[in-house]
Amino acid sequence: MTPPMYQRVSELLEQAGLFAGFTIQRRFWDDTGTGSDRFIVIRSNGGSAVDRDMASDHYVMLDVISAVSGDFAKAEAATQAIVDWVQQNPLNPCIGQITNMGGIPSPVLTTEGRMVWRLQFSCLYGG
Repeated sequence: MTPPMYQRVSELLEQAGLFAGFTIQRRFWDDTGTGSDRFIVIRSNGGSAVDRDMASDHYVMLDVISAVSGDFAKAEAATQAIVDWVQQNPLNPCIGQITNMGGIPSPVLTTEGRMVWRLQFSCLYGG
C-alpha cells in the first residue's frame, strides 16, 4: 500500500533537513505544554478526483508553529526555507510535482502566544 501523500511529503521534507528543531506531528496538533517546543503539523487537505491512469492533485497542509513568545524569527525562517526548498526541488518520483499554493500567508497568533504559519502544497501525482 502506498502511504498517503502527506506522509510522503513529510518524509521528503524531513530528509531534506527542513524540520530540524521542530516536533513533527501528523494530522493534528497536540501541544506538549512546553513553551520552548516548536512544531510542524502536516496533514492531507483534499485534492482533485483520483482516477485510475490519470494524474491527480493531492493537497497537503503544513503548519509551522513557533515556541511561545519571542521565538517567532526561527519559525518564520523555517517557513521561508520550506517554501524555498519546494521551489528549487519541485520534482520527485515519490510525490510527483510539488507546488506551493498561495505563498506564505500572514501568520496567526494562538491564545498560548505561539505564531502559526499555514502553508499549502499541491502534489500532482500519477498518470
